[in-house]
Amino acid sequence: MSLVLIAEDEEALLEVFSEVVEDLGHRVIRAHNGEEALLLARTETPDLVVSDHMMPRKTGMQLLHAMRAEPTLSDVPFLLLSAARPQGREAAQTFLAKPVDLSTFEHAVSSALQNHQAARQEGPPAAREAPNTLSLAREEMLNWVAHELKTPLSSARLNTQLLLRKVQKRGIDDERRSAEAVLRQLDRMNGLVTSILDASRLADGKLELKLAATELTPFLQELVQEWRELQPEMDFSLHALDPVEPLMLDAERLRQVLNNLLSNAVKYSGTSRHVEMGVTLNPGLVLVHVRDWGVGIPANALPHVFDRFQRADEDRGRGHGLGLFIAAALARLHGGSLSARSTLGEGSTFTLRLPRRN
Repeated sequence: MSLVLIAEDEEALLEVFSEVVEDLGHRVIRAHNGEEALLLARTETPDLVVSDHMMPRKTGMQLLHAMRAEPTLSDVPFLLLSAARPQGREAAQTFLAKPVDLSTFEHAVSSALQNHQAARQEGPPAAREAPNTLSLAREEMLNWVAHELKTPLSSARLNTQLLLRKVQKRGIDDERRSAEAVLRQLDRMNGLVTSILDASRLADGKLELKLAATELTPFLQELVQEWRELQPEMDFSLHALDPVEPLMLDAERLRQVLNNLLSNAVKYSGTSRHVEMGVTLNPGLVLVHVRDWGVGIPANALPHVFDRFQRADEDRGRGHGLGLFIAAALARLHGGSLSARSTLGEGSTFTLRLPRRN
């Protein structure tokens, strides 16, 4: 049995995190702010600290740096949770964005404890650079907004997942369907908050890519297979070339772009129920297109599909009008572009152009 210190100023989240960790077979001590957490850690050294970032009387990052400065606490694993993405979060062994998925949280806690146990004989970890202090008021405001919106979302989502586990064990279909419906709406709300924050950071030039050499064809094959499992009533086809040279991509952000295009293609596919993804090569470029044979886009709306808050008339009340704006901005960050062509009643094709770096 390991000792886990959980620091969280939201009582509902502190309760559910503690319940989950105790269900994993570990002992939990609780703190409601960073100073209390540091005092408890000094009193009894934990095997793992799980901490929110935006807390009173020491943020999660301040708690992390205070612990790293004390010899007896410097090698304690630190799992940082935050709806914002504070600078220097890489100093924590694990960072999870709120709202946190229950299984992801369980896996992160178990992995951190296992890794810590295995590394105890290897000596102290290498020193890490202290992060620069956030200086822009707008970035601070974004972090505050993310925290204030995503913290209650995280609490609601985790509690709903726990409820779903319980009703599944009892085999009550009506309650299970209700819990699943709540979970879908919470995910939709989280997607909206994330899109608003992404759009603001993109507009301010604050969003940075994490580029790595990526094999495009296997990436697309995996993505299309995920959509086949998610939408079994749809016909997804992939026309990919033989593997091309690896591209320098942020795979998470590329997935965000293509998921948006595939989601729109499914939504507006009409009666055809067919979506095609294909890859072609141009000098210096890789072109990835997503095509549907659905309702199409009116000619007067086509020039504005990548504008912020632009939505199709029939989508009023469902979409937030940020998906294509964000997708196009992420394409530009990759050094590429996103374009669209469409004929009303015949469908649409969106083409993502990515640079080849030989």
